[in-house]
Amino acid sequence: MGLGHYFSKGAMMGKFKHGMSNTRVFKTWLRMIDRCKNDRQGTYGKRGITVCQRWLDSFEAFYQDMGDPPSPGHSIDRYPDNDGNYEPSNCRWATKIQQARNTSRNTILTMGGKSKTLAEWSEITGIKEPTICVRLASGWSHERALSEPIQARVGTPWKDSGMSRSAWYRARGGAL
Repeated sequence: MGLGHYFSKGAMMGKFKHGMSNTRVFKTWLRMIDRCKNDRQGTYGKRGITVCQRWLDSFEAFYQDMGDPPSPGHSIDRYPDNDGNYEPSNCRWATKIQQARNTSRNTILTMGGKSKTLAEWSEITGIKEPTICVRLASGWSHERALSEPIQARVGTPWKDSGMSRSAWYRARGGAL
């Protein structure tokens, strides 16, 4: 069953008396149900993700629990459990950045008892994501990879001269 089934069936039965059938939040509710009921890609069904019965039975209940998205940039997100169901205790309106950080594809690192995504730790520490990845691949612990300061590169004397690397080498006759 596609979205049309829920919409037309509900309209025929007079269920949609809320006057919100053309709103973004109503369409979000329909798409949420469709994703779980008609899992074309297998990403929801394989993980057992469903919509709670209260929301499945009633847009009004969904709207009462969730309200309107705070802005056009917000969409529904299963949080704090991305593998959990669509239900009041596990849903929020989230920005694209929040959504991107709440996926099963993220790398989660723990330091000082706090778990965050690689992107979040990179922002917090100022250490670039590729640097953290190389450190982890080299066998560093999460704590060390996230806390050890980045060492200044050696062998870059042209930086202090105000010249480009090639100009600095040319000025020195091409020799080190």
